[in-house]
This record gives sequence, C-alpha cells and structure tokens, in this order.
Amino acid sequence: MSDTIDMFRAHKDMRKAERAAFGIPCPDCMEKLPRAAPKILQPGWVCRAHRPHYRDPRPKPTTEEWNVAMERYGWRSQ
Repeated sequence: MSDTIDMFRAHKDMRKAERAAFGIPCPDCMEKLPRAAPKILQPGWVCRAHRPHYRDPRPKPTTEEWNVAMERYGWRSQ
C-alpha cells in the first residue's frame, strides 16, 4: 500500500484510541435527548446536537497525561 493510505489509517486508529481514552458522553445530550445516543466529547470539544451548545470544560491533556492514557492502546507521542 502507499504511504499516504497507511498514514491515514494510522491517524484514524489514533483518533479511535483518543476517543476511547478521553471521551465522555455529552451530559446535555443525555438530559435533552434521552432516547438518542449521546455524542462523545473530548476535552474542549463542543456538542452542537442541541441549543445552547455544550462545551466540555475539561482542560486538554498535557503530553505526560496523553502518553500515560494512550500507552494501553500502543500510542506514544514523539
């Protein structure tokens, strides 16, 4: 396969691992849309599924925190 395809696949796998490590269900979605699956938010992300929009108040993880959380998925920052 080409290097570009491999790079995009690796990026997709990393995003899945980040979502599993840092993602939480949107609390507003669970309250306002109880029958729908809540959006999964990472720190600082905005949920636009409802109004007013909800922003996840958690700070972005530091490099150290990211490394610790992602090690179980086989990822480490350079």
